[in-house]
Amino acid sequence: MNLFSLAKAFPTEEAAIEYWIQARWPGGVRCLACDHDKIYRIETKGKTGKPCLLFECADCGLHFSPTTGTLFHDSHLPMQKWFAAIAIMVEAKKGISANQLKRHIGVTYKTAWYLCHRIRQAMQEDKAMTLGGQSTTVEIDETYVGGCTQRKGVKAGKDAKTIVLGIAERDGRIHLQTIANRKVSNIRPVIDTRLSIEAKKVVTDSHVSYDYVIPAEKHVVTCHKDEIKAKGYVSTQTVGECFFTLQARNCG
Repeated sequence: MNLFSLAKAFPTEEAAIEYWIQARWPGGVRCLACDHDKIYRIETKGKTGKPCLLFECADCGLHFSPTTGTLFHDSHLPMQKWFAAIAIMVEAKKGISANQLKRHIGVTYKTAWYLCHRIRQAMQEDKAMTLGGQSTTVEIDETYVGGCTQRKGVKAGKDAKTIVLGIAERDGRIHLQTIANRKVSNIRPVIDTRLSIEAKKVVTDSHVSYDYVIPAEKHVVTCHKDEIKAKGYVSTQTVGECFFTLQARNCG
């Protein structure tokens, strides 16, 4: 969503808050303590004197706000600016500094830094996340990053690079992790941790290490050269030719 669409979707602060309430509690607001479904809405004023929305549980009497326990908690910044900051950070392929965010949404540098920190923290990958499902195809590939050397030969340049293993769902999530080399002993722990046993199909290149870590009945081997010629469905273009290429351009 671009900033123009964002402004149309949330023309007022009330609209932004109502959207967040619906997103957080699609089945209706429930108490955060006892999960009771009878909740009273209380219109009041916050510490700064601005209008404030609170909820009160009819059962245990707990008072809480729509943002309690979320990344928006304990912030006096309007929800509209939070949404704008998230949109800007998500759309910025090369990242965005606190100074840039400060200029875009009209806040102080301290507030912009705080926003960046909280949003990046919320976007961190779940350590327990696994990729793949009963109807999902997963692609696995590696790339070499960095290690630029001059007048030291091809081998020295390659040795200085970092190997990144990518595991990607088609039209879904992706996980990247550095590995020391392409041996089975380094690839196996990553795949065992991140690849779901329910994955329908796993597509890799012809590197022999994958034969030892991926079940044969799910494993589909492809050739990068043939992929470019035929542009067939059996490919690792999601993680290889799309994601890795995009990241290389951003870093270049």
